[in-house]
Amino acid sequence: MKFNLFKFYRLDFCLRNLGLGIIGIVSADNFLNFKLSFLALLNILLIQMHSFSMNNYFDFKVWGEENYIGKLINKGVNSCFCLFLTIFPLVILMIIITKYNFAVFLLFLYIILFYLYQAPSLRLKNHYLYSIIINSICLGSVLYLYPHVFLTRKCGFIATYFTLIFFFYLGFHELVHQIAHFGKDKIYSLPHKIGMDRTVIVVKIFLIIPILIGIGSLILNPLKYLIFVFTILFSMFRLFRLSKMVPTQKNFLILRNTWHKFYSFHEGVLYIMALLLWR
Repeated sequence: MKFNLFKFYRLDFCLRNLGLGIIGIVSADNFLNFKLSFLALLNILLIQMHSFSMNNYFDFKVWGEENYIGKLINKGVNSCFCLFLTIFPLVILMIIITKYNFAVFLLFLYIILFYLYQAPSLRLKNHYLYSIIINSICLGSVLYLYPHVFLTRKCGFIATYFTLIFFFYLGFHELVHQIAHFGKDKIYSLPHKIGMDRTVIVVKIFLIIPILIGIGSLILNPLKYLIFVFTILFSMFRLFRLSKMVPTQKNFLILRNTWHKFYSFHEGVLYIMALLLWR
């Protein structure tokens, strides 16, 4: 079986998620430092390559899930070699890290949380609450905040608002994923705990909170935080679309599989354009 680097490291997800890092960079004052910006994006690419591939490795080893790494092992590729390849991005990361500060702490936080998420002895991904929290922190807050702090060495109000907003956005997407895969994945998700109807209510709450954050920022300083009008408008639009949608598992699967991830791509592009023009 021919080795496919793209599938092994799930680079489709890794590269798409770099959008949050780009927003983190352009929201920094010194974003024109291209060397540091490149390193910041490379670092969050590497930790994602590690976590996504290791997640597939343990899903196959623990649950026998059919995925690309499982196919490699079934075709005769050594299991330990596959495990080494999942760790290899971290080896590169340790080589290129030259300074240890709060930004590096965020990388280690990501690595530790995702290990707890997927490790055979713990499998926190099988917990209805921890799975949402870890995904929200790692794939939302950290992917945005690390590049920003890496460049600025601080976290101002705009960065704090974005960190919170992306936490709830990724929580929203994780819940959409759980509903779409309810009964298909071998995890004890929130729909298992409280049922589909109540989970849909939580999904809406995860959109309402960013609206409140956006409104709060505008009350604090309407001109300085005008960018969060996009947060309010997109979250309200998503709530409107959800209210018009029959809350079935099939419809949430369709929503999850949209290429723009429920207009997240459009919102991200507008954030980047606004931040660049604001400069």
